[in-house]
Amino acid sequence: MIHDLDSTLEKIIFERGRMTKRDVDLSFETPTGEWSARLSRPTINAWAFDIRENVRLRNADMSSAISKTDKGAKITVPPRRIDIAYLITAWARKVEDEHQLLWRTLAALSQSRFITPSTADGLLKEQPYDIPLFVGTTPPEFAVNITELWGVLNNQMRLGFLLIATLALDVGAALEVPLVIEGRLIVGQSLEPESRSLDAADFPPEKPIRIKRKPNETPENGDQGGD
Repeated sequence: MIHDLDSTLEKIIFERGRMTKRDVDLSFETPTGEWSARLSRPTINAWAFDIRENVRLRNADMSSAISKTDKGAKITVPPRRIDIAYLITAWARKVEDEHQLLWRTLAALSQSRFITPSTADGLLKEQPYDIPLFVGTTPPEFAVNITELWGVLNNQMRLGFLLIATLALDVGAALEVPLVIEGRLIVGQSLEPESRSLDAADFPPEKPIRIKRKPNETPENGDQGGD
């Protein structure tokens, strides 16, 4: 899914920025000192450095839908919303070329506040929501220290901006669970409790005590069997 996001962003940058791959390269590699030393052409770098849940959208969307089925209940959990953050930089021999390239990239990505799934690549076409884009800014709850980022790259700090895209992560769609589970409890004495067998039952086996427990609840060690 992230690869499809990379591909979609690449298409936006080149098409809306009116650039061609004959003149400019685009890389999604980590911009370390070793990476930049290999460059021979003007290059845009889009480094995906952070992935986290968008808690603000979770609070709005996380109401599960419950519907009744023949076997019990079907619980549909809405997708989680995941923020993927990129650091966008430009690399060239001259600073003025870097600045011009970075500005065109910023302009290309700023033309729309979201990506429509039908225009995206690969599995992004199946996204249930439009894909929001934060370009050159960050949501209030998203804190990042750019200086610290460059500190781990072993490279000189470059002018750049942040891009955040929010994807929907399907966590399993629907779960089917029984509405009521009925268990059987036989009370008595046992000389070997670990064997889960009784030497003397307080109630006749043909009339055990029946208890109801919640879905997915497992019997305790003292319970015997279950329907």
